[in-house]
Amino acid sequence: MSPQRRIALVSVAAALVLVGVKLATGLATGSLGFLSEAAHSGTDLVAALLTLFAVGVAGRPADPGHQYGHGKAEHLAALAEASFLVVVSLVISYTAIRRLAQGTGDVEATWYAFLVVAVVIAIDASRTTVSLRASQRFRSPAFGASALHFASDLAGSTAVLFGLLATRAGYPEGDAAAALFVAVLVLAAAARLIRRNVDVLMDQAPGDEVDAARTAIEALGPGLTLRRLRMRRAAGRHFADVVIGVA
Repeated sequence: MSPQRRIALVSVAAALVLVGVKLATGLATGSLGFLSEAAHSGTDLVAALLTLFAVGVAGRPADPGHQYGHGKAEHLAALAEASFLVVVSLVISYTAIRRLAQGTGDVEATWYAFLVVAVVIAIDASRTTVSLRASQRFRSPAFGASALHFASDLAGSTAVLFGLLATRAGYPEGDAAAALFVAVLVLAAAARLIRRNVDVLMDQAPGDEVDAARTAIEALGPGLTLRRLRMRRAAGRHFADVVIGVA
């Protein structure tokens, strides 16, 4: 098993555990913050499964039908993840705003709720670190998207902690406010993922790399004319279509 697939499998297992723990705690305490984080982790599970699929597909070598390889599968997976994030953020926002407007929120800030959120924060921090290192090591957009998503989970779990603290202090609106904060994080993450991966899927030219390639080609020596330079990227790799004129 490749290191990429092993890391992706670990992410799937962690997402399954987090969804179950957050959902059970949210139902037991009535915390919208926990329930919203459970939904958020549900998108993590989808993201991890998509990453697992994308890593396997993107690793296939080029063939006559896919002469540039299969690297864009990772970007398609990240774009699908962003679509789920948008839906989840809208549902969470609606529920949180309604609860804030109605002034309702029967939340029990129990000791085990604080214990669960502390464990979740530790898991989110470790997942973010592992995915970030994997994205840098393998230059993988899918792992980079997961790292960004897990970082938003970490911020969301921290917000849930503050919401529970506010509830314990006599401010039940704090839980709904934390849930709304999570929704904003989800929507922001979705916007970033959509923008970055649509650029790749639409073959937007990577500006810095194009400039570097042009400089390197022009420095090859006199008598050479750069007639065409086109570049595209996928799965951390760049492809160049170059036409050079010689005397």
